[in-house]
Amino acid sequence: MPRKNRTLPHTPFRFTTNCQKKRRFSSEREAKEAADYQMALKPELELTTYKCELCGGWHLTNAGKK
Repeated sequence: MPRKNRTLPHTPFRFTTNCQKKRRFSSEREAKEAADYQMALKPELELTTYKCELCGGWHLTNAGKK
């Protein structure tokens, strides 16, 4: 009796960047307003903005404690 083929079907590779998982802002002003709002809700946060080289938009990042 022949063996059954139990290999999984092929799933094609999808290239994803971290930008696709993050909130994107079209301007630095929008990003700063969102950061200020989030820091008002949670005072322990220190958020800064940065311009993304991949998508050209603006994202938020945690500045961390020093």
